[in-house]
Amino acid sequence: MTPTALSVSLAVLASLGTGVGLGVAIAPNGAAKALEAQREAIAELNAGNQALIAEVNAVALLDAERETAIATALTNVPPQCIPELGGDPMSPECAWSWCVRTGETDKQRCEVGKLTDYLIKRYEAKAACPDVE
Repeated sequence: MTPTALSVSLAVLASLGTGVGLGVAIAPNGAAKALEAQREAIAELNAGNQALIAEVNAVALLDAERETAIATALTNVPPQCIPELGGDPMSPECAWSWCVRTGETDKQRCEVGKLTDYLIKRYEAKAACPDVE
């Protein structure tokens, strides 16, 4: 339940309680009717709160499913290899990320050190000459 819904619920309950208290103090003969009205109001409020909780839970489940799908996709393929994320499947960055992730590429042992050295030299060259690809 959101803080706003909780605050509204508590305010309604407090106002109902105050109203019932005043009703009993002013007209003791109408206490039974006031208590019945309060019981009905509380039942309606409870039904509304249950509906709100169900709706919030449904939205939370949809968000969790979406986040799980994204996480699964990103763990299956490294982001450096996904074109939609700005990666390139044929790039050294992709080869390096596969190497780091699996420890091997094309059923051969991957030497992360050589790829790392190559990538560092490549980035240094780009930093020295940013216009050259």
